[in-house]
Parts: sequence; C-alpha cells; structure tokens
Amino acid sequence: MGCVNDTVDHTLKRPYFFPGTATVPMACDFGNIPRNIPGKPQVFSLHVPDQDVADFRALLKLSKIGPRTWWNEHMDGSFGVSRHWLIKAKDIWLNDFDWRQQEANINSFPNFKIAVNNPEHGQLSVHFVALFSARPDAVPIIFMHGWPGSFLEFFPMLNIMTKKYTPESLPYHVIVPSLPGYGLSADIGHEKEFTLDSAAQVMNQLMIDLGFGKGYVAQGGDVGSTLSLILLRKYKGCKAAHVNFLALNGYEGDVDLLTSQELDHLKRAQAWQATGMAYLLEQCTRPATIGLALSSSPLALLAWIGEKILEWADEQPPLDAILANVSLYWFTSSFPRSIYPYRNIASFNALDTSKEKPLGYSYFPGELMLLPKAWADDAFRNMVQYSVHEKVRATNLRLPRKP
Repeated sequence: MGCVNDTVDHTLKRPYFFPGTATVPMACDFGNIPRNIPGKPQVFSLHVPDQDVADFRALLKLSKIGPRTWWNEHMDGSFGVSRHWLIKAKDIWLNDFDWRQQEANINSFPNFKIAVNNPEHGQLSVHFVALFSARPDAVPIIFMHGWPGSFLEFFPMLNIMTKKYTPESLPYHVIVPSLPGYGLSADIGHEKEFTLDSAAQVMNQLMIDLGFGKGYVAQGGDVGSTLSLILLRKYKGCKAAHVNFLALNGYEGDVDLLTSQELDHLKRAQAWQATGMAYLLEQCTRPATIGLALSSSPLALLAWIGEKILEWADEQPPLDAILANVSLYWFTSSFPRSIYPYRNIASFNALDTSKEKPLGYSYFPGELMLLPKAWADDAFRNMVQYSVHEKVRATNLRLPRKP
C-alpha cells in the first residue's frame, strides 16, 4: 500500500487543494505497486520536523513588512504584489494556516520515493504520487507540473479519479512526480549545473524503473510541457504527449491566417514580453542572487511566488492554496534549485520535438503565450489534437500560465 496514515480524518475545515472530501482508504487502494518492476520505490510519508515548523513560524513572525510606497499601494497587481495583500497573507499564514493539515492531505494519497540514476548527477531521490491500476491494459501517464508549481497542482484531478474509478476500472497508471529540484525531489546536487535535459532523463528513467519503459504518455504545462516535448523527441518509451503550453519562441507564421481572438492573444503576449519578464531575466541571469535572497525569509518567498500565482491564475486561488504551495517550497528549500529551467530560455520555449509521435495541445485563452491553430498545424505536423477551451476549470491553482 502507498499510504501510511489510513486513519487520518480527511474532512477539511477549508477546501485547500481538495474540493469537498475524499475517503482515505479509497485513495490508498491505488497504492499497490506493479510486480516485477526494475526499480525499488519506497512508501513515503511527509512529516516536517517540529523544529523546522517552529523556526519557520519564528522567521515569519519577525519578517518585516516594507513601508508604504506609491507602487505597493496599487491593488491591481500592475506593479507587483500589494502591501495590503502581503499583510493579510502574513497574518493568515501565521495565525490560521495549518501545515499539519496539509501534510495529512498529502499523505492521504499514495506517496513514494525512488532512487533514479542520472549519468551526470548520480543517484537522485525522486518523489512521486501514484494511482496504480490493476488493469493489464492501463496506459501509464506522467503528469508534470511547472514553476512556481508543485505536485499539489494535480491533487484535485487525483481526487476526482479516486472517486470515479476503482483500481480495477482505472484505465491509467497515473504518475505525478515532484520534478527534480522541486519540492520533495529538491536535492539535485551542486557540483554540476542541472538542466532541462537532465530533468527529462530523470523523468524517463523514473518511468522505466516503474516498469513503463515500453510505452507511456507525457503530459505537462509550463516546465512540464517543455519536458513533455523533450521526452517525445529523445526517448522511445514516450509514445505520445499532451501539453497545455506551447511558446512561440520566435516562430513567425502568417498573421493573415489568424482569427481576431488569436490576434488579440498575440498582442497580449507581446505586451507581457515588454512588461512581465523581469522575474524571468533575474532567474535566468542571476539565479544565485535571487536564490539566496528568497531563502532568507518565508515572507520574501511568498511575495515573489505569490505575485506570479495571482497574476497568472484565471481566477484568484484561495489564499490557503497559495500558502500551501509556498510552504512546500520553504520547507524543502527548493526555490534556489527549482529555477534551472530559466537558465536556457531557448530550450524552455523550444518548439522542437518529434514530428512523428502524436501530440495534443490544449489552448486556454488565459495563457500569456499561445500557439494559434494555423501556426500549430504548420509547426507540428504530428499534432492530432488541438482543443480550445473557454476557461480553465477551477480545480487547481492554474499555475502554468506563463513560460
């Protein structure tokens, strides 16, 4: 079994990442690891040491809110996070937010850790949540998050699946990892620079070690979309991919082929490139500075990550959800190690991938950068699905709305 706290009360006071309630034993039924697999995943339960929680609370309590300025008095986010929002968030984080409840939520699903070998970085400890199917014809799918997200993004989806299916009827093996450098897979070493290609190799090896090397599907948004494209191009085990983010990356198609809606989205993307990329350039060119600075204060980390979640979400997520995500970054010290994808922006936004294997794309109007249908058909002759959505379903943080 992949769950260890089968007696936890999963009825929530507030809906954090889980809308409604879920039955813990039901989720744990999906934790039966397939037999005779190459790897050796171990059941994992998250528990941050009491001293770490106490240190966090002390730092948060002592963290000073900066003085009022003309910029931080604006509530619309045009100059970044507002002072008012940060004051409110700090108070709730310190006095109302329950990290132990978050741990109970996380542990209510089957969690594992597994040692995965990388030729450049050695053996890495990779965390993942899984819903294993008992069906012999189940399709393995790896779901990959982005920055500043985490595996928590997929919990609403997992919750729906555990209610809709049993292990005997679930048509998929659902694998939701913490990407290397993120969250519970944060330790990627420090002797060599970690790259997107490194992360893709680790994700492919994870699927091999779980017994899915003969064929699996990759799905992702943001960083996860880039990793999906790399997996599709480089690894024969990845048979198909679906992404909900495709950047333009200098692609110049015929604008006469675009709809009026697509032209509006293109203009918005150009406006964002002019005013919304400061964080990207900082993380690309000075990862050491921003990594050290935001590791000194949980409030500073909240301001940096919280701003992006607020700006990029279709609908403002519950504050509890933002705090849970930032808390995970803080307790795992993962922010300085999670920004490696920005070191090579060209690779991050690359359109280069397999032109033979099937590719699907979901076009969400709320995305900051989009690939219009006519351009997608030209760039990806293997695109078998192009879905246009009116809005993002309000079931998660909706973090992958940017490059």
